[in-house]
Amino acid sequence: MKKHLGLGLLALGVGLPYWLSAHPSYGLPGHSVNEVKTWMQGHPTLRADSREGLRVHRADIPSRRFTFHASVFPVGGFQTAQADDDIWASQGQRDFSTVRREEFTLVNYDQPVTLAGLEESLRTLYGPDTYADYRRAQPIYGYGADASTAIQGEVRLGGLYAYWLELTPDANGVVTIGKLNVLLPEDVDRLQSYLQQQEAFR
Repeated sequence: MKKHLGLGLLALGVGLPYWLSAHPSYGLPGHSVNEVKTWMQGHPTLRADSREGLRVHRADIPSRRFTFHASVFPVGGFQTAQADDDIWASQGQRDFSTVRREEFTLVNYDQPVTLAGLEESLRTLYGPDTYADYRRAQPIYGYGADASTAIQGEVRLGGLYAYWLELTPDANGVVTIGKLNVLLPEDVDRLQSYLQQQEAFR
C-alpha cells in the first residue's frame, strides 16, 4: 500500500487514520462562532464535541498529532486607528462573534511533514472550492527559505481568503511541524506586519 500523509499523518498499515475523510466547508473565516462550532462538530474529520469548542486535538500515536483551532482574533491582535503601526495594540473595535482565522497544525516525528501534506489537508478539511482558491492565490510574503534549519513560511492572497503556511524543522533540518492558517483577506496587512516584526527579533 502506498504511504502518504493525508492530514499530514502517516497512513497506518491497516488503512488511513479514522479522521481522514473529505467534507465540504461552510465553517470558514467570516462565519459566526456558532456556525463554525456546528461545522466542527459535524465534520467527519474534526468531530469536535461541545466541550472542545473551537479547538480539537487528534492523535493516533504520540509522535503523530493534528490540531485545529478557530479564532476570533486576527494574528497579532486587534489594532487601533491611532496605532496602525503597533501590531500588538489590543484596543479599538472588536468583534468576538465572528471567526477571523482558522489554523491546523500537523506534527509528525516519524516522517517529514511536507508542503504537499499541508495542501492535501487543506483540501480534505475545506473541500474543492477553497482548495482551488488556494491554488490560485499569489505569494505576497515569504521568509526562511535560505536556511535549512530555519522556520520557512509564506503568505498567499487568494480571491476568497488569505493563507499562511509555515514549516518548522528540527535541529537536523527535518520538518516535523507544519501549520496552515486560513484567514480573512483584510487581515493580510496586519499579518505581514506581525511577521516582519518577528523577523526583526530573529
